[in-house]
Amino acid sequence: MEQAPEFEQQPIDEAHTEAYQKGKEYLRNLFSYKNEESINKFYSIIREASDVLKFDPEPVIEQVTKNLNLESSEDFVNSSFESLKFIIDKRIEEPELFGRVSRERTLQSLGNIQLSKLMYYNVDLENGTAFIHIAEGDDLGLGEIIKSFRTGLKELAKQVKDDERIKEIQATSWIVEANPGLLKKAGFKYEGLIDEKLKEEHFKDEKRPVGWAHIDREAFLERYLD
Repeated sequence: MEQAPEFEQQPIDEAHTEAYQKGKEYLRNLFSYKNEESINKFYSIIREASDVLKFDPEPVIEQVTKNLNLESSEDFVNSSFESLKFIIDKRIEEPELFGRVSRERTLQSLGNIQLSKLMYYNVDLENGTAFIHIAEGDDLGLGEIIKSFRTGLKELAKQVKDDERIKEIQATSWIVEANPGLLKKAGFKYEGLIDEKLKEEHFKDEKRPVGWAHIDREAFLERYLD
């Protein structure tokens, strides 16, 4: 695998400036707390970026690890940021690369079945519930996101029809909480935020509020089965 590439310098615009500021603030917090879990999570982010951009992440990780021994927060930020800036640049300039890999990783998670570009599901047969999940689609237009959502629901209806053990369909996500109107228009009953215990168990790394909505089998099939 290649070393971290040196991409062509791009003009600094508002999007880059904001992303650089957020990146440096993230590094300051990382240095201030030096929490092992946070550091390992940060290294995982670098490795995920290397999957997309096809570079060897280990020299970058080694440099950041070395920089953690520096005297001051600003020395750490300045030294480490130069090793990471190209990742931020590419996320801004080619978001479709990161979006596609993120969706593929999510959709291929154990037990998940793909329904459309952005939607997947799994089933808890003990409780008779199908759980739908919506992957992030920041690189897609609104029209494509809505189309993928509708396509996924129609495909799920075929699966529900063939499995009478499924009595209810639930959607649980930060996307549900951010867009409750979308789920209501889709026929789901929006129930608000999940409780903190459930969030800790299943959405530990999600900082955004997580909401949930549901619809029963009969109403779902009536609405989405062709």
